[in-house]
Amino acid sequence: MRLKVGVIGCGNIFNLAHKNALKKIEGVEVVACMDVDPSRAEEGAREFGAKAFTDLDEFLGMDLDVVEVLTPTYTHAGLTISALKAGKHVIVEKPIARTPEEGEKMIRTAEKEGLHLFVGHVRRFDPRWVQMKEIIRKRNVLPVHIRKTEVQNLPFPSDYWYWDESKSGGVTIDLGVHVTDFLRWFFESEPMSVYAVGKAIKNEAKANGTFDHVVMMIRFEGDKTGIAEVSWAYPYPSRYGVFYHHVDVIGKNGRIRYTPMDTPMVGVAKAEFEMPRFSPLLSTFPEAFERELRHFFNCIREKEEPVVTAEDALVALRMAESAGESARKGEVVEL
Repeated sequence: MRLKVGVIGCGNIFNLAHKNALKKIEGVEVVACMDVDPSRAEEGAREFGAKAFTDLDEFLGMDLDVVEVLTPTYTHAGLTISALKAGKHVIVEKPIARTPEEGEKMIRTAEKEGLHLFVGHVRRFDPRWVQMKEIIRKRNVLPVHIRKTEVQNLPFPSDYWYWDESKSGGVTIDLGVHVTDFLRWFFESEPMSVYAVGKAIKNEAKANGTFDHVVMMIRFEGDKTGIAEVSWAYPYPSRYGVFYHHVDVIGKNGRIRYTPMDTPMVGVAKAEFEMPRFSPLLSTFPEAFERELRHFFNCIREKEEPVVTAEDALVALRMAESAGESARKGEVVEL
């Protein structure tokens, strides 16, 4: 079964990850690319010999099986619901939506239309975390406390949509949903409460009245605790900026630790000093996106259950949203 795919959003994540992944997956044909910027739509379409669009109705009028929504967070709900109502399965980048209420509407629409809605929580397809999860299972580690940190320097200017919390949710949601989902995935337990502390460190964060460094302390069922730390304020200048993950799993029967800082870093002297980039995406490896998309397409073809559901994505968003509420109020928020 050959699947015809249309892409909405031909910007950063399309060019860094989805474009090359889609080219490598058999049985998939990208036939349409849409973007509000005509030049980006044309450029994306040229990569696949597809048609370019700037109008959503014309795009959705195409014979498409699947639509990929790779646009800014605040547009996810509207575009996804329109695509579902037009009879298309949807793969949307994380977070599922800007608010849990929007995410719920997306899920209800998919259920009503009898279509698939997948959310790109790519960490679940990264070989590092998949292997670590398998070791935890095989060695019966039984995690009771996990600390997961994801830190970077966000290189965008203060007027970029990422810094506008009403559009992106800020670092608490944009980066935070990766970590909240990770903790729930590893614990295999439901969250009960969250307490968070946020800081505005960079001038861009202060100018927008948002946090760029947040620590979340989350209590899960079974007396399990997770610490999620996310940052856009990591002090390396952006041209040096390596995206770092730190994981520490403490279990009843063992401990697992991972951090790239454990490996000696070797700088590169060119016209400027550079830190090594092990992946063009910084946060994960390109093959994780290929594995993710191949899995989602197989779920459509074979009617398999996805390893990460839209409901999982909604819980991750609720956790991150509650962390933001906690950081603003300075008190514990029950989930």
